[in-house]
Amino acid sequence: MAMDIEWTKQQLRHFISLHSRVPIPESERAPRDPKTRMKGTLEERNAMRHIILLIGEAMYERPPRAVSLEQAERMLWDLEEGDDVREKLGLAEPGPALAAHDLHPWVWDAARPHWSSGNHEAALWAAAINVNSRLKSKSGRKNLGETKLVNELFATEPAQPGRPRLRRVDDSNPELFRDMHAGASNLGKGLFMAVRNPINHVGEALELTEREALESLAAWSLFARWVDAAWVETVDK
Repeated sequence: MAMDIEWTKQQLRHFISLHSRVPIPESERAPRDPKTRMKGTLEERNAMRHIILLIGEAMYERPPRAVSLEQAERMLWDLEEGDDVREKLGLAEPGPALAAHDLHPWVWDAARPHWSSGNHEAALWAAAINVNSRLKSKSGRKNLGETKLVNELFATEPAQPGRPRLRRVDDSNPELFRDMHAGASNLGKGLFMAVRNPINHVGEALELTEREALESLAAWSLFARWVDAAWVETVDK
C-alpha cells in the first residue's frame, strides 16, 4: 500500500503544532513562572511520537531512532519541498526505500527482536532458522539439513514416495520450469551457505554493516516468498 501523503503531512503538522509555545494566562502562573508552555500536553506529545517514528521508518532507509521537533520539521519539508529542491540542485532522485516491515513475515517477525537491539547477525540467524522450519513444515521433510532440503524440494525430477517437491510453475514450459526451480534452489542454498552458515563459526565475526544485513534479510524475504507461494507435489506409495 502506498503512503497517504496528505494524511502523513497532517500528522507531522499536528506533531509540530503540539510543540509550539502558547502564552500561559497570568491567572494560572506565579510571578516567576515561565510565561509560555507547549501547546500539547506531555501525554499528547508522547502519543504522537509513536506515529512519527513509524512515518520515519516509511520515509527513510535509515529512519531516526528517536523523534525530535527538528526531525519532524525535516520530514514535512521533505514531503512538501524536498523533491523540487533536489531537482533544482541537480541531485539524483532518491531510489525506493526498503522498509523492514514490508519483508516477508517469516523473515521479519523472526529477525525484528534482534534487529531492534542492534544485533544484526542474530537477526539473520533467526530469519534463516525460521525459513528452514517453514520449509520442513511445508514439505514434511524433517530429516534433512538446510542445503540438502532445498536441493531436494526444488529438484526438477518428479516427486517420489516420501520425497515431495515444491513447485513454482508447472512443466508445460520445460525451460521456464527448469529455470524457476533451479534458480530457487541456487538462491536458497546460497543463502544458507554464504549467509547463515558463516554466522555459526564461533570467533569468526562477519562485521556486517547495517546495510549489508538489511540486504541479506531482503534476499531471505524473496526466498521465503517463493517457498510460501509454491505448492507441494507428492505421489502416493
